[in-house]
Amino acid sequence: MTTAEAPAWLQITVTTPRAALAEAVFEEHGADAVTVLDAGDDLVAEEAPHAQPDFDAARVVGLFTHGTPAEPILAVLRDVLGDDVSAATETLANQDWAGAWLSQHPPLRFGERLWIAPHSAPVDADEDAVVVRLDPGLAFGTGTHATTALCLEWLARTDLAGRRVLDYGCGSGILAIAAARLGAASVTAVDIDDQAVRATRDNAARNGVADAVATPPMDAIEHGPFDIVLANILAQPLIDLAPTLHALTAPGGDLLLSGLLTRQREAVSAAYIATGFTLAGDAHRDDWVRLDARRPAG
Repeated sequence: MTTAEAPAWLQITVTTPRAALAEAVFEEHGADAVTVLDAGDDLVAEEAPHAQPDFDAARVVGLFTHGTPAEPILAVLRDVLGDDVSAATETLANQDWAGAWLSQHPPLRFGERLWIAPHSAPVDADEDAVVVRLDPGLAFGTGTHATTALCLEWLARTDLAGRRVLDYGCGSGILAIAAARLGAASVTAVDIDDQAVRATRDNAARNGVADAVATPPMDAIEHGPFDIVLANILAQPLIDLAPTLHALTAPGGDLLLSGLLTRQREAVSAAYIATGFTLAGDAHRDDWVRLDARRPAG
Protein backbone atom coordinates (compact mmCIF):
# COMPACT_ATOMS: atom_id res chain seq x y z
CA MET A 1 0.00 0.00 0.00
CA THR A 2 1.44 3.41 -0.95
CA THR A 3 1.34 6.42 1.32
CA ALA A 4 -1.40 7.94 -0.82
CA GLU A 5 -3.48 4.78 -0.39
CA ALA A 6 -2.88 4.45 3.36
CA PRO A 7 -5.83 5.04 5.71
CA ALA A 8 -6.33 8.72 6.47
CA TRP A 9 -7.55 10.43 9.63
CA LEU A 10 -9.27 13.66 10.57
CA GLN A 11 -7.09 15.58 12.99
CA ILE A 12 -8.48 18.54 14.94
CA THR A 13 -6.06 20.70 16.91
CA VAL A 14 -7.26 23.22 19.49
CA THR A 15 -5.10 25.77 21.30
CA THR A 16 -6.62 26.58 24.68
CA PRO A 17 -5.79 27.07 28.38
CA ARG A 18 -8.78 24.78 29.15
CA ALA A 19 -7.28 21.54 27.89
CA ALA A 20 -9.48 19.22 29.95
CA LEU A 21 -12.67 20.61 28.43
CA ALA A 22 -11.31 20.22 24.91
CA GLU A 23 -10.29 16.65 25.72
CA ALA A 24 -13.79 15.91 27.01
CA VAL A 25 -15.36 17.23 23.79
CA PHE A 26 -13.06 15.07 21.67
CA GLU A 27 -13.80 11.96 23.72
CA GLU A 28 -17.54 12.51 23.68
CA HIS A 29 -17.39 12.71 19.87
CA GLY A 30 -15.58 9.41 19.52
CA ALA A 31 -11.92 10.40 19.17
CA ASP A 32 -9.66 7.42 18.57
CA ALA A 33 -6.80 9.21 20.31
CA VAL A 34 -6.32 12.46 22.24
CA THR A 35 -2.94 14.08 22.89
CA VAL A 36 -2.09 17.22 24.88
CA LEU A 37 0.97 19.20 23.79
CA ASP A 38 2.56 22.40 24.99
CA ALA A 39 1.26 25.30 22.92
CA GLY A 40 4.77 26.69 22.67
CA ASP A 41 6.47 23.88 20.76
CA ASP A 42 6.08 20.36 19.42
CA LEU A 43 7.12 18.46 22.53
CA VAL A 44 5.15 17.37 25.57
CA ALA A 45 5.88 19.98 28.23
CA GLU A 46 7.57 18.82 31.43
CA GLU A 47 8.26 20.77 34.62
CA ALA A 48 11.05 18.32 35.51
CA PRO A 49 12.68 15.43 33.65
CA HIS A 50 10.05 12.79 32.86
CA ALA A 51 7.31 14.59 34.80
CA GLN A 52 3.72 14.62 33.63
CA PRO A 53 2.60 17.49 31.37
CA ASP A 54 1.51 20.63 33.20
CA PHE A 55 1.18 23.94 31.39
CA ASP A 56 -1.10 26.96 31.08
CA ALA A 57 -1.76 26.93 27.32
CA ALA A 58 -1.96 23.67 25.43
CA ARG A 59 -2.55 22.25 21.99
CA VAL A 60 -5.10 19.47 22.30
CA VAL A 61 -5.03 17.12 19.33
CA GLY A 62 -7.95 14.81 18.57
CA LEU A 63 -7.68 12.03 16.00
CA PHE A 64 -10.89 10.81 14.36
CA THR A 65 -11.76 8.16 11.80
CA HIS A 66 -11.65 9.58 8.28
CA GLY A 67 -15.11 10.74 7.27
CA THR A 68 -16.02 12.06 10.70
CA PRO A 69 -17.71 15.47 10.17
CA ALA A 70 -15.58 18.20 11.70
CA GLU A 71 -18.10 21.03 11.92
CA PRO A 72 -20.30 19.56 14.71
CA ILE A 73 -17.18 19.01 16.82
CA LEU A 74 -15.91 22.53 16.10
CA ALA A 75 -19.33 23.95 17.00
CA VAL A 76 -19.26 22.27 20.41
CA LEU A 77 -15.68 23.44 20.97
CA ARG A 78 -16.74 27.02 20.25
CA ASP A 79 -19.72 26.65 22.58
CA VAL A 80 -17.60 25.24 25.42
CA LEU A 81 -14.40 27.24 24.94
CA GLY A 82 -15.74 30.44 23.35
CA ASP A 83 -16.03 31.78 19.82
CA ASP A 84 -12.40 32.89 19.74
CA VAL A 85 -11.09 29.35 20.19
CA SER A 86 -8.20 28.57 17.87
CA ALA A 87 -8.92 25.32 16.01
CA ALA A 88 -7.49 23.74 12.87
CA THR A 89 -8.41 20.61 10.94
CA GLU A 90 -6.38 18.50 8.56
CA THR A 91 -6.34 15.08 6.96
CA LEU A 92 -3.45 12.98 8.19
CA ALA A 93 -2.04 9.81 6.67
CA ASN A 94 -1.68 6.87 9.05
CA GLN A 95 2.11 6.82 8.76
CA ASP A 96 2.34 10.56 9.37
CA TRP A 97 0.36 10.30 12.59
CA ALA A 98 2.44 7.44 13.96
CA GLY A 99 5.68 9.26 13.22
CA ALA A 100 4.42 12.47 14.79
CA TRP A 101 3.29 10.64 17.92
CA LEU A 102 6.67 8.99 18.39
CA SER A 103 8.51 12.30 18.03
CA GLN A 104 6.26 14.02 20.57
CA HIS A 105 6.18 11.47 23.39
CA PRO A 106 9.27 10.89 25.52
CA PRO A 107 9.23 8.14 28.17
CA LEU A 108 7.09 9.04 31.18
CA ARG A 109 7.60 7.84 34.74
CA PHE A 110 4.82 7.11 37.23
CA GLY A 111 5.80 6.66 40.86
CA GLU A 112 9.24 5.28 41.59
CA ARG A 113 9.63 2.57 38.97
CA LEU A 114 6.82 2.44 36.38
CA TRP A 115 7.64 3.83 32.94
CA ILE A 116 5.54 4.14 29.78
CA ALA A 117 7.59 4.54 26.64
CA PRO A 118 7.42 4.06 22.86
CA HIS A 119 9.09 0.85 21.68
CA SER A 120 11.96 2.70 20.04
CA ALA A 121 12.65 5.14 22.89
CA PRO A 122 15.63 4.64 25.22
CA VAL A 123 14.68 4.71 28.90
CA ASP A 124 17.16 5.87 31.53
CA ALA A 125 15.75 3.76 34.36
CA ASP A 126 17.00 1.63 37.22
CA GLU A 127 17.40 -2.11 36.79
CA ASP A 128 14.27 -2.85 38.81
CA ALA A 129 12.12 -0.47 36.74
CA VAL A 130 8.96 -1.73 35.06
CA VAL A 131 8.89 -0.41 31.50
CA VAL A 132 5.66 -0.75 29.51
CA ARG A 133 6.24 -0.24 25.79
CA LEU A 134 3.31 1.22 23.90
CA ASP A 135 3.17 2.73 20.43
CA PRO A 136 0.10 4.48 19.00
CA GLY A 137 -2.72 2.32 17.76
CA LEU A 138 -6.35 2.79 16.94
CA ALA A 139 -7.36 2.20 20.56
CA PHE A 140 -7.26 5.04 23.04
CA GLY A 141 -4.63 5.09 25.77
CA THR A 142 -0.97 6.09 25.67
CA GLY A 143 -0.34 7.40 29.19
CA THR A 144 -0.28 11.08 28.25
CA HIS A 145 -3.98 11.61 28.93
CA ALA A 146 -4.66 12.95 32.42
CA THR A 147 -7.27 10.28 33.24
CA THR A 148 -4.90 7.45 32.29
CA ALA A 149 -2.02 9.08 34.16
CA LEU A 150 -4.11 9.30 37.33
CA CYS A 151 -4.77 5.56 37.19
CA LEU A 152 -1.14 4.71 36.42
CA GLU A 153 -0.01 6.75 39.41
CA TRP A 154 -2.31 4.74 41.67
CA LEU A 155 -1.13 1.42 40.26
CA ALA A 156 2.53 2.44 40.59
CA ARG A 157 2.24 3.02 44.35
CA THR A 158 -0.06 0.06 45.15
CA ASP A 159 1.07 -3.44 46.14
CA LEU A 160 -0.64 -5.61 43.53
CA ALA A 161 0.87 -8.93 44.61
CA GLY A 162 -1.80 -11.61 44.91
CA ARG A 163 -4.58 -9.31 43.73
CA ARG A 164 -7.02 -9.93 40.87
CA VAL A 165 -7.47 -6.90 38.62
CA LEU A 166 -10.21 -5.99 36.12
CA ASP A 167 -9.67 -3.24 33.52
CA TYR A 168 -13.23 -2.37 32.48
CA GLY A 169 -13.03 -0.40 29.23
CA CYS A 170 -9.43 -1.32 28.50
CA GLY A 171 -8.77 0.77 25.36
CA SER A 172 -5.15 0.10 24.42
CA GLY A 173 -4.69 -2.15 27.46
CA ILE A 174 -2.19 0.19 29.10
CA LEU A 175 -3.66 -0.17 32.61
CA ALA A 176 -4.09 -3.93 32.34
CA ILE A 177 -0.54 -4.39 31.06
CA ALA A 178 0.90 -2.12 33.75
CA ALA A 179 -0.98 -4.09 36.43
CA ALA A 180 0.36 -7.39 35.06
CA ARG A 181 3.91 -6.06 34.89
CA LEU A 182 3.62 -4.71 38.44
CA GLY A 183 2.84 -8.15 39.82
CA ALA A 184 -0.94 -8.61 39.90
CA ALA A 185 -1.97 -12.25 40.38
CA SER A 186 -4.32 -12.09 37.39
CA VAL A 187 -5.59 -9.39 35.05
CA THR A 188 -8.78 -9.31 32.97
CA ALA A 189 -9.34 -6.63 30.31
CA VAL A 190 -12.66 -6.00 28.57
CA ASP A 191 -14.07 -3.40 26.19
CA ILE A 192 -17.18 -2.94 24.06
CA ASP A 193 -14.90 -2.11 21.10
CA ASP A 194 -13.45 -5.20 19.40
CA GLN A 195 -10.66 -3.01 18.02
CA ALA A 196 -9.63 -2.08 21.57
CA VAL A 197 -9.57 -5.72 22.62
CA ARG A 198 -7.33 -6.60 19.66
CA ALA A 199 -5.02 -3.71 20.56
CA THR A 200 -4.86 -4.91 24.16
CA ARG A 201 -3.94 -8.43 23.07
CA ASP A 202 -1.25 -7.14 20.71
CA ASN A 203 0.20 -4.76 23.29
CA ALA A 204 0.16 -7.44 25.99
CA ALA A 205 2.07 -9.80 23.71
CA ARG A 206 4.64 -7.12 22.87
CA ASN A 207 5.17 -6.55 26.60
CA GLY A 208 5.57 -10.23 27.41
CA VAL A 209 2.33 -10.60 29.40
CA ALA A 210 0.02 -12.19 26.84
CA ASP A 211 -0.61 -15.17 29.13
CA ALA A 212 -1.25 -12.91 32.12
CA VAL A 213 -3.94 -10.67 30.56
CA ALA A 214 -7.25 -12.37 29.77
CA THR A 215 -9.57 -10.64 27.27
CA PRO A 216 -12.98 -12.36 27.49
CA PRO A 217 -16.18 -10.94 25.99
CA MET A 218 -17.68 -8.25 28.20
CA ASP A 219 -20.74 -10.42 28.88
CA ALA A 220 -18.59 -13.41 29.85
CA ILE A 221 -16.18 -12.01 32.45
CA GLU A 222 -14.59 -14.78 34.46
CA HIS A 223 -12.59 -15.00 37.71
CA GLY A 224 -14.63 -12.30 39.42
CA PRO A 225 -15.42 -10.54 41.59
CA PHE A 226 -12.11 -8.70 41.55
CA ASP A 227 -9.88 -7.20 44.21
CA ILE A 228 -9.24 -4.12 42.04
CA VAL A 229 -11.52 -2.75 39.32
CA LEU A 230 -10.26 0.03 37.03
CA ALA A 231 -12.86 1.98 35.05
CA ASN A 232 -11.36 4.82 33.01
CA ILE A 233 -14.36 5.72 30.87
CA LEU A 234 -16.63 8.82 30.93
CA ALA A 235 -18.97 10.22 33.56
CA GLN A 236 -22.36 9.13 32.22
CA PRO A 237 -21.30 5.55 31.41
CA LEU A 238 -19.75 5.36 34.88
CA ILE A 239 -23.05 6.42 36.44
CA ASP A 240 -24.96 3.86 34.38
CA LEU A 241 -22.46 1.12 35.27
CA ALA A 242 -22.61 1.59 39.06
CA PRO A 243 -24.60 -1.62 39.75
CA THR A 244 -22.46 -3.63 37.31
CA LEU A 245 -19.15 -2.46 38.78
CA HIS A 246 -20.47 -3.06 42.30
CA ALA A 247 -21.11 -6.69 41.41
CA LEU A 248 -17.67 -7.02 39.84
CA THR A 249 -15.82 -5.60 42.85
CA ALA A 250 -15.11 -8.08 45.64
CA PRO A 251 -16.09 -7.20 49.23
CA GLY A 252 -13.17 -5.20 50.59
CA GLY A 253 -12.02 -4.47 47.03
CA ASP A 254 -10.92 -1.20 45.45
CA LEU A 255 -12.65 0.58 42.56
CA LEU A 256 -10.94 3.36 40.60
CA LEU A 257 -13.23 5.66 38.62
CA SER A 258 -11.58 7.96 36.09
CA GLY A 259 -12.61 9.89 33.00
CA LEU A 260 -14.76 12.46 34.78
CA LEU A 261 -14.43 16.22 35.09
CA THR A 262 -14.47 18.12 38.37
CA ARG A 263 -18.04 19.30 37.75
CA GLN A 264 -19.15 15.67 37.31
CA ARG A 265 -17.63 14.43 40.56
CA GLU A 266 -20.75 14.83 42.70
CA ALA A 267 -23.09 12.95 40.34
CA VAL A 268 -20.66 10.05 39.87
CA SER A 269 -19.92 9.86 43.61
CA ALA A 270 -23.63 9.76 44.44
CA ALA A 271 -24.24 6.85 42.05
CA TYR A 272 -21.58 4.71 43.72
CA ILE A 273 -22.42 5.65 47.28
CA ALA A 274 -26.00 4.60 46.49
CA THR A 275 -24.79 1.11 45.55
CA GLY A 276 -22.89 0.71 48.81
CA PHE A 277 -19.37 1.95 48.03
CA THR A 278 -17.47 4.25 50.34
CA LEU A 279 -15.19 6.93 48.91
CA ALA A 280 -11.60 6.43 50.04
CA GLY A 281 -10.15 9.54 48.38
CA ASP A 282 -9.56 11.22 45.06
CA ALA A 283 -6.88 12.77 42.87
CA HIS A 284 -6.93 15.65 40.41
CA ARG A 285 -5.05 16.66 37.28
CA ASP A 286 -6.17 19.83 35.54
CA ASP A 287 -9.99 19.56 35.49
CA TRP A 288 -9.96 15.73 35.60
CA VAL A 289 -10.71 13.66 38.70
CA ARG A 290 -10.03 10.09 39.76
CA LEU A 291 -12.33 8.74 42.47
CA ASP A 292 -11.05 5.98 44.76
CA ALA A 293 -13.90 3.88 46.08
CA ARG A 294 -14.02 0.76 48.23
CA ARG A 295 -16.68 -1.89 48.62
CA PRO A 296 -17.09 -2.62 52.35
CA ALA A 297 -15.89 -6.04 53.43
CA GLY A 298 -19.04 -6.88 55.37
